[in-house]
Amino acid sequence: MKKLSLVFAFIFVALVSLRAQKLPAIKNTLFRKDSISISKYGAKADGMLLNTKSINAAIDACNKKGGGVVLAPQGLWVAGPVVLNNVNLFLERGAWLQFANNLNEYALTKTNWEGLPAGRNQSPIAATNATSIAITGAGVIDGNGDAWRMEKKDKLSESLHPPATW
Repeated sequence: MKKLSLVFAFIFVALVSLRAQKLPAIKNTLFRKDSISISKYGAKADGMLLNTKSINAAIDACNKKGGGVVLAPQGLWVAGPVVLNNVNLFLERGAWLQFANNLNEYALTKTNWEGLPAGRNQSPIAATNATSIAITGAGVIDGNGDAWRMEKKDKLSESLHPPATW
C-alpha cells in the first residue's frame, strides 16, 4: 500500500509540474514560393561528383533573395556539409542526398560536450543563428555517420564490438 501511494504521489507531482511548465509557442515557418534547383548551380546526380559547393551556393542564393525552396530533384546527390538559412531544402521523391564518406570534408569545430569544451566534426546539415529552415519532401537523406562521426569504442554497445577472436 505504501508503494502504491508513493507511485500516485510521483505521478501527481509529475502532472502538476508538466501543467505548470509553459512551453514556447511553435510558429509555422513560411517560405516564399520561389524554388531554386541545385542543378542550376552545377550539382550533378551521378553518385560520384561532390556537390557541396553547388548545394551551398543554391542555398546562399535563395537566402539572398529573401528565402524560398531549394530543390533536390530525383537522383543520387553526394555532398559534404550543407548550411541552411531561410530555406526549405526540399527533396523530391526519388532524390537521395548521400553525405560524403571522406572525413576531410567535415572540419573540426569547437563545441562543448556535457558542459566541457570539446572538438567535433562539422555536422552534415547545420544552421547557426538561422531563421526559417526546414527539410521536407519524400526523398532520402543518408548522413553516412560511420564516416564522419568519430565514436569511442567504449561508447558502442557490446554487440557492436568485434569478438576477441577476430
